[in-house]
Amino acid sequence: MSPIILVLLCATAIYFGETLNPAPLWEIVAALVVGAIAGVPFGVLRGIHTDVRPTDRPGVMYLGSSWITGAIFIIAFGIRYAVRAFAAHQGEMSGAFGDGALAFAIAFIVTSYIVIYRKYEAELAGRLASPAAPPQP
Repeated sequence: MSPIILVLLCATAIYFGETLNPAPLWEIVAALVVGAIAGVPFGVLRGIHTDVRPTDRPGVMYLGSSWITGAIFIIAFGIRYAVRAFAAHQGEMSGAFGDGALAFAIAFIVTSYIVIYRKYEAELAGRLASPAAPPQP
């Protein structure tokens, strides 16, 4: 599943969730900021630990597969659903908390892909900087 589709899905869920059960703007912003701040370190960790290599085709990279991205989004949507279902009587803050969980997932994926792309650029620059080794007989 493409990460861009997951991010768009989260943004759409947040937007339509707030149109159905509006919360004060400050609660939404606070939840999104806290969720995003919490997601950045996990995204950096995932990016650091992901295998990235240039391929023989220019501009194409090999990216090690990881099930963790899908799991993060499933957990974030699960938390959002659980909070809205079981704590709906708590008011708008429960909706904002669920939105913060989605902001965590968005920040996680965006940050991890930034780190992964930087690793790819560094690997590519290392390949271009080092001369090719002569063939061994």
